Amino acid sequence: MKKYTILVLFLALVGCNKEVVSINSTDTAEVPNKVEVPDISVIKLTTDPEFKVKKGTRHVTDQLTFNFVKTINADIKVYNINDVVIFEKTVSTPESEITFNIGSTYNDTRLKYGKYFYEISTSLPDGSAEKVFKGSFDKILRPMATFTNKISDISIFGDTLYVATGDMMTDVEVRSLNIKSDDIKILPIPGKDLPKPIYDMTRVGNKLYIGGRKDEWMGGKLLVEYDLDSDIVSDLDSRLSCKTKNDDECSAVFSLAYMEDQLYIGTSDGLFSHKDDLFSKITEHGLDEFTDFKSLFVDSQDRIWAGSMIKGGISYYAQGSWTPMTELNSQMPAGGILAFSEDNNRNIYMANNINGLIKYNSESNNLKQFTPHNSGILDHNLVSVAYTDGIIVGSHDYGIAKSEDGSDWKVTDSSNSLMVPIKTDACGFSPDSAACKKVLVVERIVENKDGRVFAAIGKDIYELY
Repeated sequence: MKKYTILVLFLALVGCNKEVVSINSTDTAEVPNKVEVPDISVIKLTTDPEFKVKKGTRHVTDQLTFNFVKTINADIKVYNINDVVIFEKTVSTPESEITFNIGSTYNDTRLKYGKYFYEISTSLPDGSAEKVFKGSFDKILRPMATFTNKISDISIFGDTLYVATGDMMTDVEVRSLNIKSDDIKILPIPGKDLPKPIYDMTRVGNKLYIGGRKDEWMGGKLLVEYDLDSDIVSDLDSRLSCKTKNDDECSAVFSLAYMEDQLYIGTSDGLFSHKDDLFSKITEHGLDEFTDFKSLFVDSQDRIWAGSMIKGGISYYAQGSWTPMTELNSQMPAGGILAFSEDNNRNIYMANNINGLIKYNSESNNLKQFTPHNSGILDHNLVSVAYTDGIIVGSHDYGIAKSEDGSDWKVTDSSNSLMVPIKTDACGFSPDSAACKKVLVVERIVENKDGRVFAAIGKDIYELY
């Protein structure tokens, strides 16, 4: 008989019920392979411990959740990489589901990105059994899904993340990804009825609006409406009636946003709205009537922000009027605005494809710029931005970076995470050219109302912590 088998039998005979289970994982705690003997322990985990970042109305909280088979008492300690205790708490009221708020922006205890370790000592209320669990977690990035073709857009609505893949040369498809279960379903929309590729999606009630590129030779649509209940797809191109200066049809719908019963549509040749089943062109925004509107955003005060890429500049709509801002009439630097976000103090962040990150407060009219030169931000060519307990930016080539205030940036890329680079389109035509290289193309970063953040990078979806 092996020594460990004798030891297990001996402990069972003498009634020893104190156990230590070691759990070690880079994301969520997982119980490793054990000696194959009957599990007679009383205190058990129902699921793996889960670390998450939850965003409230004003504050963001780092949470670690344990689910047990039985109601238990517990003491927990959380250590950083230097073995320093950063959190400890005693649960005096027996519970089976325990969530520890181990850090928060409320009292400036939020966790920095990195690896953490915990030790939780548990016992039954009557003291008849005890058990210690040890494990680790990382506050960084979680891979969620990988697709065959490159992701062109993602959009969040409640617990559903909509994912668009494909382009002119590959099949265009739309899927739904449940952010609670990671379950994925493909929407039954024929590729011929979709834009090629899809640039933006937004859901309004049971309707999903999908915008993108239309080409005379390659096909595609500008804007379609998909009924999630009936699976009916409606082509809205003729009703949108988007025209260029030469009266040709527009080439693309780049951005979509919904506010106060009105759908805003940013196209290659101007800004449109859709309300009460009618489309109309918006010309009073103060920018060129036929400029492209690459990005649209609704802030916490129900203001619409619209950004142009080709001619640069923005315009925002508040209290019945538009306020344009360009490099000619304001502090706004040159370059295209590809994305917006907002922090808890109503500061608006803009991802600029030439001049890095822009932070703007309309109340004080204060504008601040973050570039590799003045702040160490990872790139001047930014394509996406989000805000949770800090600023998160996405680069066209170099991954993502996060900072609390823009002064110190923590970069996440393929060197320190599971991010997977993809080859540029040039590799398909000229593999030996200088343009053929592997890059981390951050297509879009989105966040839900609970503060969970998701990024489309290449062919993969990640949750960012």
